[in-house]
Amino acid sequence: MKRFAMVAIWGLLVLAGLFVVVRFSGLIDHMLPAGDPPNYTFDPGADIPQSNNFFIACPDRLAPKTDRKMQSPVFDAAASTLADLLIETAPAHGMTLMRGANGAKPGKLYFLARSPVFHFPDWVEVELILPETGNEVTFCMFAQSVYGSEDLGQNEKRTRAWIADVTVRMGQAG
Repeated sequence: MKRFAMVAIWGLLVLAGLFVVVRFSGLIDHMLPAGDPPNYTFDPGADIPQSNNFFIACPDRLAPKTDRKMQSPVFDAAASTLADLLIETAPAHGMTLMRGANGAKPGKLYFLARSPVFHFPDWVEVELILPETGNEVTFCMFAQSVYGSEDLGQNEKRTRAWIADVTVRMGQAG
């Protein structure tokens, strides 16, 4: 029995060591590629994923019918100010800008988020909604896990925290 325990402990240490090397060498990012962003269409009649690995923030008039959504805030600011603040605050929420102001459709930003431990990739797409009149700007956001059919609420948590951060920095209560 003592011998089995020693072999089991040794085996766990070897596996832990392998995980640490793979995880912190950046190799895991190559093993779990993110692929292309989803390019979601924000429309009340848009198809939503069948899996529970997404979250949407959007004005009610553009939101699809799902319980995995929230209404995005409206800001009295220029679209460029909001875009700059989204880009500036993204790293604090575990996201990296992959495509944005340069090289993407105007008003669209694409961020890649990775889970803290296993580095599973999630795409976060933001489309700025420009005002028809005045200076009020808002956005639609679609966050979806690349792998798996369940995200355990991580896209919602990240989205809500990021929007709360942006709202505070914009100096508004929502």
